[in-house]
Amino acid sequence: MKNSKGHSGALRARLLTCGATAALLTACVFAAPAMAQDAPAAAPDEGQAIVISGIRRGIQDAISVKKRSSQIVEAVSAEDIGKLPDASIAESIARLPGIAAQRTNGRAQSLSIRGLGPDYTVTTLNGREQVSTSDNRSVEFDQYPSELISQVLVYKTPNAGMVSQGLAGTADLLTVRPLAYGKRAAAINLRGELNSEEAAIGGMKNSGNRFSATYIDQFMDGKVGLALGFAHTDSPYQVQKKEPWGDGGYPTCGTPLNPNNGGPCLPADQNKLILGGEKDGIISSNLTRDGYMGVLEFKPNDQLHITIDAYHSDFRELQKIARLEYPLRWSGATLQPGYTAGNTFITHGVFTGVKAVVENYTNEREAKLDSLGFNVDYDLNDHWNLVADVAVSKVERDDLILESTAGTGPSGQGATDTITFDTPDSYGLSTLKGVIDYSNFNTVFLTDPGGWGGPANRAGYVKAPHIEDELTTIKLAAKRRIDDGFFSGVAFGVNQNHRTKDKKGVEGFIMLKTAPAVVVPEKYRLGVTDASFLGGVSGMISYDGLAMWKDGFFNFQQDTSQDAVKKTWNVDETVTTLFVKADIDSELFGVPLTGNIGLMHQKAEQTAKSYFTDGTASGTKLRQESAEYDDLLPSVSLNFAVADDMTLRIGAGTTIVRPRMDDMAAGVGYGPTSDNAQPVIFNGQQYYWSGSGGNPGLKPWKANAFDMSLEKYFGRKGYVSAAIFHKDLTSYIFNQTILRDYSGVPLTNANCFNNNVFVCTQADAKRTGTVSVMQNGTGGWIKGLELSASIPGEMIWQPLNGFGIVMSAAFNDSEINPSGTNPIQLPGLSEKVVNTTIYYENHGFSARISNRYRGEFLGEVPDYTNSLQSRYVAEESLIDAQVSYEFQEGSLKGLTLSFSGTNLTNEPFVLYTQGNPANIMRHELYGSTYLFGVNYKFY
Repeated sequence: MKNSKGHSGALRARLLTCGATAALLTACVFAAPAMAQDAPAAAPDEGQAIVISGIRRGIQDAISVKKRSSQIVEAVSAEDIGKLPDASIAESIARLPGIAAQRTNGRAQSLSIRGLGPDYTVTTLNGREQVSTSDNRSVEFDQYPSELISQVLVYKTPNAGMVSQGLAGTADLLTVRPLAYGKRAAAINLRGELNSEEAAIGGMKNSGNRFSATYIDQFMDGKVGLALGFAHTDSPYQVQKKEPWGDGGYPTCGTPLNPNNGGPCLPADQNKLILGGEKDGIISSNLTRDGYMGVLEFKPNDQLHITIDAYHSDFRELQKIARLEYPLRWSGATLQPGYTAGNTFITHGVFTGVKAVVENYTNEREAKLDSLGFNVDYDLNDHWNLVADVAVSKVERDDLILESTAGTGPSGQGATDTITFDTPDSYGLSTLKGVIDYSNFNTVFLTDPGGWGGPANRAGYVKAPHIEDELTTIKLAAKRRIDDGFFSGVAFGVNQNHRTKDKKGVEGFIMLKTAPAVVVPEKYRLGVTDASFLGGVSGMISYDGLAMWKDGFFNFQQDTSQDAVKKTWNVDETVTTLFVKADIDSELFGVPLTGNIGLMHQKAEQTAKSYFTDGTASGTKLRQESAEYDDLLPSVSLNFAVADDMTLRIGAGTTIVRPRMDDMAAGVGYGPTSDNAQPVIFNGQQYYWSGSGGNPGLKPWKANAFDMSLEKYFGRKGYVSAAIFHKDLTSYIFNQTILRDYSGVPLTNANCFNNNVFVCTQADAKRTGTVSVMQNGTGGWIKGLELSASIPGEMIWQPLNGFGIVMSAAFNDSEINPSGTNPIQLPGLSEKVVNTTIYYENHGFSARISNRYRGEFLGEVPDYTNSLQSRYVAEESLIDAQVSYEFQEGSLKGLTLSFSGTNLTNEPFVLYTQGNPANIMRHELYGSTYLFGVNYKFY
């Protein structure tokens, strides 16, 4: 893979594109009404039926939902059964105004709504909150095939009748309703998939396929409806990754150049950045998923309506990683004199004595998700309606994360490398060239070349966490219709959610059985992985560490350290919600007014359990804590019909979202600092005890929100809108270091003894230390402006019939200071998000090209162990395109051929150090993905 685009040139181009799109969108917001009046669409001939399908149908259905809603909402609708416009649900949602996606391994997996990250959004399926395959609450959207979803609604304002809603918003995934669909239909969709990059690791591939089938029917004179769906995905993806360790400064002038080289640094090079090391590798992966959907409706009369929803997903992901890790400045390697310094970086130099690590890692994930819902809607009489809804959602997930290491020999033995590096001063992405051949199975052995510690004969590490997440919901509600008056009805009810999530974190060291270094057996060899992207390294050995593990090639020793033990936890919670909502349908000063006003009372009871340890065999203990709290959540939505097809919407309310579950986990790891180690410095004082962990007493994030949106519609064809919002975060969860008394804690930790000599005298004498835990802070604010428009071409000029443009731009700002003394950046906040789609559709032919621009933000990204870490993500601009043709008559009627491509410019995913975008921490390229599809709809 090669990134031919210069970073600075791409930056300027993206900013110009962003600014031009935003300017054009602003102009459209104010000019579109006039254009619509000047050039009305021609009326069809009398008696002529016009059938809208494909892209325009999806847009018009979404506009209809937005127009009719009593809240500020965004919508995306399928173009036809089994045909959402994108390869994944997350990509479809990310095109909506004020919403942005974060890529993981090249796929849009998590979403930010109005600058707030995934943790602040609640995702529901048919209105019911869903469990998650992640360690927390945020839903991973790759569990839901786009082919089985008919519509997605994103609610941006609260509603007391929606008992499951987030602080940023609520994303509701909807499956088809067969009785509302109203006719028999069936469709088959088959697509082939190809990634532009060849699979670099043996046994993996760069091609896949997708297959889906949907059937909808009605029986018993429209009293029974049935919808069934199946979707299979076999999707490969490739990643080329470079991870420089570049966030360390060059030594201050006058100090030794290197512990192994006594020469002083040059005065002009003071505080220059130098490559501390680098992990460069190839990832070849494959995602396999089978999704099943079923809906059964029974409506024997106008009073009773029963609906049963079922969804099941089997998900498996296999990820193989071949990587070379070079410890450079942050190691025992020696930087030779004669290096070159630029304005920011040491731009050229040579390190000797480099002990490289050849890594063959495997991540395997298997997950099963089940969701079942039962709803009874009954009209007791002309005025009273009763609803009962029962649902259960459950996930089981197993991961196997295997880290196998190899090198020229154990630490302190074997050949060392000489590495020449070159780092551009404007963009710190280095090229490396060594002298050792790492592609030779006879000279590169299974071993611990980095001296990473643990038991003898260590050759890696393995983690096998198991997650179970189950949520049961019961909702009882009643509604009283009111014939006359300001209010049209009053609804009230109770909802109870009970959720329990267990994580069992089993991990430890893998060891060779016979010697500290052995040759990879022939039957496990996968060949040589190309490493030419490093700039001067030909390749590295690749082998099947997972097969070796399953065959019993390694011994295993469980890790009983603090960090490992506290990864086993359980969170159990019950949330009971009482709600009342009054619907408004009246006039105010002669202006038609609709909406609602309501109040929710939530009572939460939560218990967290986990293990903690002082690091000794007898020091592991179970900790359990509980907490209860109440919240009152008022909300109001007002919609003023200020002119023909023009609505002013105002929304206000108090919203919450529950804490992350790993933050609630009760376990705290702690321990003393030995006399010969650096003590913890806190508020200028030295402490010899420290710890970190969870807080079972955490209360939710909480915000007082205000929204206003002005929307102008042109029937169902198009609209323009402008919206502003402000959220006052009255409670925000953040990590805080506080003092703790460690009196009575035994000093039996292994680091307190050196050759049987006690070396923790300071810790024994000074029992006050620090602990870092998540706490509720005072919060801050976030505000923004959103502009959006959907303009069909014929509204501007009749010869443009079939053309259209959909645009949106969001401009966000925030100030977060939960501790009152240390402002932080809000995770997930991009100050600019611009989405643009240009399309053409006529006579069965359709085409679209889309661009999603997202400004830089603080994201949560998985590290090499799949644990989430906060990192700054560079701006990106993604281009996708799609063309299709539908046969509209003759023997091929109902057949559609399509071709699409995503990430067409191979946009990099870049992480960098705070305050310095040139100081790269990770650079990933995914290649482009192409899909060729055949869809057939049976009439």
